[in-house]
Amino acid sequence: MHRLKIGGRLNLVSLAALTGLVVVLALSLLRLDTVMRDDIADRTRKTVETAHSVLVHYQKLESAGAMPRADAQAAALAAIRAMRYGKDEYFWVNDMQPRMVMHPMNPALEGKDVGNNTDADGIYMFREMVKVVQAGGEGFVNYSWDKPGANGAQPKISYVKGFAPWGWMIGSGVYVDEIRAAVMKAAYVLGLAVLAVILAVGSLNWFLSRSISRPVVALTQRMRTLAEGDTGSAIPGLDRRDEVGEMAAALGVFRDAAVAKAAAEAEKAQADAEQQFVVTVVSDRLASLSDGDLTAAISEEFPPAYAALKGNYNTAVGNLRDMMTALANSADAIRTGSGEIAQASEDLARRTEANAASLEETSAALSQMEERLRSTAAAAVHTAGQANEAIAIVGSGRATADEAVGAMGRVSESAQGIDSVIEGLDKIAFQTRVLAMNAAVEAGRAGEAGRGFAVVADLVSALAMRSEEEAKRAREQLTATQSDIVMAVDAVQKVDGALANISGSVEEVHKLVATMASDNQAQSATISEITTAVGAMDQSTQQNAAMVEETSAAARNLAGEVEALSERSSRFRTGAPVAARPRLAASASVAPPRAAPRPLPMAQGSAAVDVFADQDWSSF
Repeated sequence: MHRLKIGGRLNLVSLAALTGLVVVLALSLLRLDTVMRDDIADRTRKTVETAHSVLVHYQKLESAGAMPRADAQAAALAAIRAMRYGKDEYFWVNDMQPRMVMHPMNPALEGKDVGNNTDADGIYMFREMVKVVQAGGEGFVNYSWDKPGANGAQPKISYVKGFAPWGWMIGSGVYVDEIRAAVMKAAYVLGLAVLAVILAVGSLNWFLSRSISRPVVALTQRMRTLAEGDTGSAIPGLDRRDEVGEMAAALGVFRDAAVAKAAAEAEKAQADAEQQFVVTVVSDRLASLSDGDLTAAISEEFPPAYAALKGNYNTAVGNLRDMMTALANSADAIRTGSGEIAQASEDLARRTEANAASLEETSAALSQMEERLRSTAAAAVHTAGQANEAIAIVGSGRATADEAVGAMGRVSESAQGIDSVIEGLDKIAFQTRVLAMNAAVEAGRAGEAGRGFAVVADLVSALAMRSEEEAKRAREQLTATQSDIVMAVDAVQKVDGALANISGSVEEVHKLVATMASDNQAQSATISEITTAVGAMDQSTQQNAAMVEETSAAARNLAGEVEALSERSSRFRTGAPVAARPRLAASASVAPPRAAPRPLPMAQGSAAVDVFADQDWSSF
């Protein structure tokens, strides 16, 4: 497909459309043949059914007794013989033998056996008719039969229907050549229409091919000339509003791009030449600059696009020349200053080391003081713990004394209850003795009869007197016990008071010891902070000493680097007069170290801080 030209593709589309049209024509003719055959067959069936109704009519007359069978059959055959339809189409009647009963076009066959008759194709058509009637009562049979006015047998479609009362069948047929003639006529008409369509499509295809392919060919040729460098010729088709016009417009864009490209290439060639000139001059000056010549400026005229480069280069070289001159002068000044810095740094290092030694001694003394305060605080804490235990023991003794006093109070209350009980018993004994006396009096009155009762009354009286005596002894014993309980309560209360005094004293001691421990801990914490501060100061002093040493080393290194820098800067030619350079001192004078400060006195609390604050730190 990609190799076909546009005209060929349009022809291919037209050919496909015409092929489809021919296929539709063929299918239409086939459909027409089928429809006509079905129509003729239907009309034949209906005419046979009409003729069949004649047989039914006369058979009914026979059944009704209006006509004998022979007359009815003769009348029916005569009526059917005279019936025609179409172009001399007729009906025939034969029985199931098969034997021809009536044939209007060939009476010679009447009464004869036609079962062995065949058509041109060897078909026993009457036997086939009998089979169709026996199978379904009616149906179609295809065969060939002689047609009047035609040469030889012609294809024919017949419809037969059986008539059982008389054992007959009636049939009629239509020649197929009429269908073929109608189909051929329709094919001729449709063929003419298809031919007209083919001519119209061909003409339209030719016109479209020329209207599309010719502008495309022209554009193709213009593309070739444009590719060869022809940018002045006109482009065909720019006035069109279809796809060809769009292609022409795109080709115009290509032409404009080619013109712009040529102009850009010319400008690029000129720019390349200018750039090469600038690169050559700058390379020459940079070579001089790499040799140390700081007077190598650009004096040539540069293109306008590179004028800024020339100015920037000359400015940079001038600045570099001034910088190198200033660098040489600064190197001399740095050489002198570095010697002084080295000398001062070494002096400061010695003084810093002396101060560091003093701080180490102070830190050691503070550490000893802190250790002693910690020991004192620990002893105070232990004493406070012992006081707490004593307070707990005294509190336990007081609680026990309180419990004893409570128990004795309860015993005293019980004794009072017992005294009440004894008093009740005493009253009961007195009443019992009175009753015994009354009983004795009554027994005396009774005489001899009351003698035994009098003896019992005496015994009861004696028992009552004994009860009174025992109650009296119990009251005396209970009174003595209550006195002892009161004395014991007084003694316990005195013990409780003594324990309360002891507890108060121990609490005072505990408070004093706790205060002492708190003060010692505070002093220890203060000394610890002072020790930490002194340690930090000592560490800072050590670091300062190390930094001073590093400063001295850096000053010496700086002197060496400055000397090397001076040597390197002397390689550059600046055009300025060379000044005399002072020589670096061979060795720096060292100041004698100061005496180490005396050890700091031991101090407590904030006094230690005041000692540090009063020291003179001017040595740093």
